[in-house]
Amino acid sequence: MANPVFTPTNANSDAPVIVIGAGPAGLACAQELVAGNRRVVLIDDNIQPGGQYFRQLPPGYSTAPRARLMRDKARYDDLARVLDSPLLTHLPRTTAWSFPQPGTVAHAGPLGSGRIAGSAVVIATGAQERSMPFPGWTLPGVISAGGCLNLAKAHGLVPEGRVVVAGNGPLVLVAAATMAAAGARVTTVAEAQQSRRLAGAALSGVVAAPGILAKAAQYRAQILRAGAAWKTGWMVSRAHGDETLREVSIAPVGPDGRPDLTRERTIPADLLVLGYGLMPGSDAARLLGCRMELRPDLGGLVPVRGPDLQTSTAGVYAVGDGAGIGGVEVALIEGRLAAHAILGTPAPKQLAHRYRTLDRFRRALNSAYVLPTPLRAADDDTIICRCEELRLRDLKADGNAASGSLNTLKTSSRLGMGRCQGRNCLHTAAGLLGLSPETMVETMPRFRPPLRPVPLARLAADRDAGPAREPDEIILSEAKD
Repeated sequence: MANPVFTPTNANSDAPVIVIGAGPAGLACAQELVAGNRRVVLIDDNIQPGGQYFRQLPPGYSTAPRARLMRDKARYDDLARVLDSPLLTHLPRTTAWSFPQPGTVAHAGPLGSGRIAGSAVVIATGAQERSMPFPGWTLPGVISAGGCLNLAKAHGLVPEGRVVVAGNGPLVLVAAATMAAAGARVTTVAEAQQSRRLAGAALSGVVAAPGILAKAAQYRAQILRAGAAWKTGWMVSRAHGDETLREVSIAPVGPDGRPDLTRERTIPADLLVLGYGLMPGSDAARLLGCRMELRPDLGGLVPVRGPDLQTSTAGVYAVGDGAGIGGVEVALIEGRLAAHAILGTPAPKQLAHRYRTLDRFRRALNSAYVLPTPLRAADDDTIICRCEELRLRDLKADGNAASGSLNTLKTSSRLGMGRCQGRNCLHTAAGLLGLSPETMVETMPRFRPPLRPVPLARLAADRDAGPAREPDEIILSEAKD
């Protein structure tokens, strides 16, 4: 099936621009569009805008840690003022679940459900966390870095007891520093990458992003002031406990990506915070028929974009971490650049220059965290698909495991058929079964509506909102300079 063709944005400017996602990129895009006198419909599945970075406490709540956890509040307040504009319609707790016609978004939420026809669609859906299963990773007391930060920012909850933070990527540093600043007792931080691999990215950041590098140094200092042990080249090998977490075993990363159990250490822990990096949330782009490419320097599978950040599907723009992991600074700029492209106005030269500089730095940083061999600590008894409670031995024993196709394996094992629809387990299962990233991408199940779970009543009322498409066109490309 050919990619849908949208009406050119300058030919139907009376229709609103539909922005999916109210994180930094979505808010920045909406702000710029409203300043250009364009109507905007902002769809977001969270209760409050801001995304992960600008996560807010609920209205009327205030706790002591808030001032320490809610950094950049002044910048958020500036962005959030766009929500008061009569040109903007904000639909919180709303799911964009299908794109039944060119330029049309099917949505469902407590403020209403239906379809919206737009002059352009901006995908600003952010990222999702990677997982790395190991024995004991499903114990109570083991939590993702994003989940831990959400509890702290959105609810003012700070963990008690001994906290171990482990993983691979900048999120390890952010989570550990944030917990330490909020008063948590962080005892150990384990980053799987070797420190020498990160030195090159740090040097490039001196020129490209001195502010980001300074913030990273502050995070590191915060962790050391808290008295935490900082270890690079180490990973979690297993978690121990009966009904809840009691201890965590860590070990150096071996040349095969597995923990070197001959040097394993076991430390007491009441909470284990895991951050194994981020993946672009590109499922909306896939459902829209956008051409995709595999880019390790951008975090994984991303939509192909032109200089104006428009995808191969005309009228569809992709910005922020959902189009390539880059952090809040890149997301804010991309949102504004896409808005200028939609408005048909030139972006300020300083903004475009800043974007090019940050883009080079973020790709260098992402590449620096890529490990020579993917991490793996799961044994045959480890649960891989939590929704369907599938263990590694179940997948290995399945007759379709040798097919080399995730889609074929899904049909027989139910891998990825739970609520997350494989977002949390397919990448992990592919690596553990020995599939290359290219094979994984080529054989992934295609996305079908609904993109996210929606009430059956909504599906029944709009049953023709999403015919299944043909598989995505995916380019397998190397990292670009």
